[in-house]
Formats: sequence, structure tokens, C-alpha cells
Amino acid sequence: MKKIIAILTLALMSLTAFAQHDEQVTVEGKYRPKVNKVNKLQLQPETPQPSYNYPNSEVNPIEAKQKFALDLEKIAPTGFAAKKDQIVTPTNNFLMAGLGTRLSPIFLYKHNSMLTKTLGLGVGVKHNSSWLNIKDYAPSSYMNNAFDISLSTSKFEGFQIDGGVYYKNDMYHYYGVNLSEMPLTDAQIEQYCPRQAYNTVGGHLGLASTTTNIGELSHNAHLDYFYLFDREHNIDLGYTLGYADNFWGDKSHPQKLGLDLGFHYDYCMGQVNNLFVVDRIWFKVNPFFEMSDEFYSLHLGLCLDGTTKYTDEDEFLAVRPDLSGSLFVLDKKLEFYAGLKGGREMLRFSEIVNENPFVSPDINPSLCTKNVKLGFDGGVRTNIAEIVDLHLGVRYRHTENDPFYVLKYEFVDNEVINNKFDLLYDETKLVTILADVRVKLRNSLTADLGFAYNNCKPTTEEYAWYRPTTEGKLKLTYDFNDKLSFNTSFLYQGGRYALVQGDSGSND
Repeated sequence: MKKIIAILTLALMSLTAFAQHDEQVTVEGKYRPKVNKVNKLQLQPETPQPSYNYPNSEVNPIEAKQKFALDLEKIAPTGFAAKKDQIVTPTNNFLMAGLGTRLSPIFLYKHNSMLTKTLGLGVGVKHNSSWLNIKDYAPSSYMNNAFDISLSTSKFEGFQIDGGVYYKNDMYHYYGVNLSEMPLTDAQIEQYCPRQAYNTVGGHLGLASTTTNIGELSHNAHLDYFYLFDREHNIDLGYTLGYADNFWGDKSHPQKLGLDLGFHYDYCMGQVNNLFVVDRIWFKVNPFFEMSDEFYSLHLGLCLDGTTKYTDEDEFLAVRPDLSGSLFVLDKKLEFYAGLKGGREMLRFSEIVNENPFVSPDINPSLCTKNVKLGFDGGVRTNIAEIVDLHLGVRYRHTENDPFYVLKYEFVDNEVINNKFDLLYDETKLVTILADVRVKLRNSLTADLGFAYNNCKPTTEEYAWYRPTTEGKLKLTYDFNDKLSFNTSFLYQGGRYALVQGDSGSND
């Protein structure tokens, strides 16, 4: 009876919750597979994880801001370190369904099975769309569909191979006008506010060694490819080589030497008759050394990376530190961590559309390369009385070519329609204060609370356009039984500054 009352309470919360401006509400239910088997392994060096992973139950509303920036670690690893030493064999099916803000349905299904003793099959389907538009606030609509199929095998002695293909169909429609104040006919909407559709096909192939013995080389390689129709080709190659041995100290804590290599090739075409063609290359070479003990872990590395030059003044090669470490005290109930690193990241049109689907499709394909000149992470994580996980942290990023969105307007019948976003770049310094806590209220009820304060200082621009200073999240999860659970999420973003730019380049 108590469980039924709890479910009705959550349902009532979902009906009475509402969203204004930047606030978003998502209510979802999921079918969670029960773990059938757990095999304990001593992973030295690291053993590749199974190809099947539980789908992420975090659902990011798309209407106001597409990417929620609170990417905190929700579980303190000090309190759940044993999970790193387990390989979990899931049951066959995972189902998640729910409703988000503006009655947006969310559906995800994943099937996993073994065709033979060594060959596994995975199939997934995903759908997310908007059913209800609010016309008084420049209405928009969207629909996201995805399908994937994968195979994995451990037939080859000492190696595991996994691969798969996927297809994605995304549609976005942003009117950019208040139809109650400026009525448009259906023909005018199609002319001045056309729908944008993006179709993507891609594939993945991975090869990893499964050795668990020290004194042996471990390998991990992958090849990824995707094609965004009429827009972008992308090839991603990666290879990691590792060697673990007892160079000194306790035999249960060997040290590890490794080399991480990466290569990206990006071929991007302009949207209008493919008049613009840009091909870019990015690569990295990252040697590292790792060691750990009962009370500490340490990662020492050096990253060399390079990209195709955006301008003649751009630096082609750069060397940056790759350092991180943790100190564990109070029987691993308290962890202090810090890290220092940086590096380049190629901005891709497909990723920009995923973050802001209303970016103009005729944006210049010659996108900049985002360059983190210096990045620092530090903080503390703790597990208190096994019912509270707490994380407090600070981040610093000094970034070149940091992208900002600019809303461009055009005149239609002497009226202004704001329905195109463009990009501008600036050098920024960002300091973020992070805090999140997970509380186990009872065996079946968990609460997650997250908060972030962002202080972003651009070099040229007056403000960090469209980036909120404060962000918050509250999530309640109720586990009805081992297979069925319900959760509701409330997302909040504070005020932001907007920049509207005309076709002539003037600001408003």
C-alpha cells in the first residue's frame, strides 16, 4: 500500500509541475533489467567493458536549451569503488518511456542477446518529439529518431571485437515569430521558417585485448565513421597501448605505462549547392604513466596535438600537461582530487546542431578549432554514512575560439523574424563552482540535487551570450521493485544575455 501511495504522489507531482522560461520538467519511467550474473576479475591492465551498456536514463529537454551543463559525477567513486572491478551481464531488454515539458514523449528500447556462446547481438530504438507548442512564445517543434544494431564476439583468443551501425533522423522547426502578434499563412511559414531535417548514418568497429595478466601488452583500437547527409563526413581513429608490471612496491598495485593515439578527419560541405568544401585533420600523441596504492592514485602524461590551421596565425602543434591524481582518506570515504590538462577539439556541424538545433544550415562550414589552453579540475568527493554522496568542485578553463550563438534577424514584409542562429568566437576564461549531493531517503527513494555557478569572461564580447550564470537540478527516483522504477526531474537555468545581429553585421 505504501508503494502505491508513493507512485500516486510522484504522478501528482508530474501533473502539477510546470515550466517557465528556462525551467524544464521531465517525468519518466523505465524498465530496469535485473543483474543475472557478476564475475569478479582483477583488471590489471584494464579489461575492455562489454559492448552492451545500459542506456542513459538522463533525458535532456530540447525546447529551451539542448545541453544541460551539470555534468557532475553523481556517485562518489570512493564509496562504490567495487563497481570498477566487475563485469555485469545484463538481461535481454531495457525499456524507458516518459513525458517531458510540453508533453514531449520519450521512448527508448534496447535488446541484448547472445546468438551463440561467443556472439552477442544488440538492437536499439529511440524516439523523442514535441506534441504541444506554445504559440505565444515563438513556437518550435522537434522530432528525434534513432535506430542501431551491434554485434560483439570474444571468439578470437585474447581479443574482443565489437561493431555496429546506426541511423538517426532529426527534424527541427523554429518559427522565430509570435504568431498571435504576427500571423503568418502556412505558405509564409514554409517559405520564411522552413523545417530543417538531418539524416545521419554511421558505424563503429572496435578491437580490444582481454588479457588480465600483468607483464603483458594490452591493446584497444577503434574506428568510427559517420555521414551527415549533404553536409559532413567524419572519420575517427584511436589506439591505446598499455603495459602493466610491478616495477616497485606491492604486487597488488602494479604500475602502468601507456600510449594514447588519436586521429580525426572531417570533410564538411556548404549547405547551398555545396559551394564551400572544407577538410580538416586533428591528431594527438599522449604518452602516460599511472600508479596507485591504497590511499592514492596518480596519472602523469603529456599531450601533443595538432590541427589544420584556421588562419596563418594559428599554432599548429602544442604540448600540454595531462596530470591528475586523487588522495583517499578515512578508509576511502573521502577523496581529494585535482587535474591539469588541455587540448584542441574540432567543432563539428553535427555536434553544434545537437546542442542548438536552430543554427542556420548555411553556416560557414569552415568551423574553428576550439582550443583549451589550460584546464584545471579540483575538488572533494565523499560518501557519508553510506546514504549521502557529496561532491564539491571547481573548474577553470582558458579557451581560444570558444563558440557563442548569435541570433540573426531578417525582414519579411517589413516585419522582423528571428529564426537563424550564427556563431561567433572569442577567447574566454571560465571559472565554475560545482556542488551536488545524492541522498538515499529510504531503500526505494533517492534524491539528487545539483548546482553550478559559471563565471565566464570573454575577451572581446561584452557578455557570454546565451550562457546561464546559475544552473540547478533536482531529481527524485523511486524504485518500485528490482525491475521497475520512476523518476521526475526539475531543471533550472538562470538569466542569460542575448545578442541579436542583423544581416549587415550590426548589433541590437
